[in-house]
Formats: sequence, structure tokens, C-alpha cells
Amino acid sequence: MIRETVNIEVKTIGLNEQDLFKGSWLVVLHANRIPPHVGILINGNYNSLTIKGHELNVNADALLKTISQKKIESVFVKLKKHPVFSLDHQLDMFKESIKRFGPVRQYEATCLSPIKLFFEEFYAVQLIETELYADLMKRLSENFYLDHAGALNFEMNNNTMELPYYTIEELNETIKAQRLPYYKD
Repeated sequence: MIRETVNIEVKTIGLNEQDLFKGSWLVVLHANRIPPHVGILINGNYNSLTIKGHELNVNADALLKTISQKKIESVFVKLKKHPVFSLDHQLDMFKESIKRFGPVRQYEATCLSPIKLFFEEFYAVQLIETELYADLMKRLSENFYLDHAGALNFEMNNNTMELPYYTIEELNETIKAQRLPYYKD
């Protein structure tokens, strides 16, 4: 249960699923959970770092089907178009960033770890290792890197994204608990 939220200003729209096959998007799955899961979708190709490891080259149709079947609260945030680098290059580099990490593990890597590298590489957003989701989103919004957002199975307030607030301790405890079925650490 979310106790506290952080509000991020971003233009909200009705989501047209076909738009997800063009451009780059931050994908926030389980948007009300602490922590939510975040990946990047580029031209319909979804990639993320999970507790199970690297989630690479997931087609947007498969992602949308899973979201629909499991009724996953999801937010899609369209990123501003990069003025120089192609989407194909950004996708290749993001996948390489994911491969730099092992599975998500407390006190080590989170799903945000490769995303922070992506924003450092392509948007010159200074990497802050301990930065949490809400703080990163706030910086992206303040720098006008978030174009607009739409949601599935989730209500968004008018031009505001409500993000769950949590501490680094809560994040690490949740990661530890979620790893238990898969690992004995």
C-alpha cells in the first residue's frame, strides 16, 4: 500500500497502443507498487533488467498482451526525440547497458541501473548511483525529456504522474523478498 506519492508534471493523453511501435518510451509496470518495474521500449522492442536477469527483445505486442491478461497497472512515458542518435543506435546501446549487469540484486543493480546509463549516454543526465525512481523522473521532467504519458489499467491525473515514494531501505528489502523464490542469497 502506497503511503506517500511524488507528483511529476507530464502531459497526459489517452494511450494509442500503435504509438508504442514508434519512438522511445519509458515503461512503468506495476505503477502503484513499491518499487514499480521500469524498462525501455524503442520502436516496439522492450528491454529491461529483472530479478531473473536480462529481458531483451520483447515485442510490444507480447508486452501489451501480458499487461492486458494480468491487468498490470502500466504507464508509458514518451521520451523527447534525440536530436542526433537514431533509435536503432539507442536500442543497441541500451541492450549493451543491460548486459553490463547481472540480475537485479539488493545493494547492487536495480531495474533503473541500465536506464540511468541510457539517460547519461543520450541525454547527459548525470548518473547518481543511489537515485531512486521518483527522483530520476523528477529530473527528467525538469529537463523536459518527458514528452507525454498514457496508461493502461491505471488512472492518471490531468497532466500529473503520481509516483510511489519509497526509501532505499524499502527498495532493498523488496528486492530481497522478490529474489527469494529464485535465489538463496
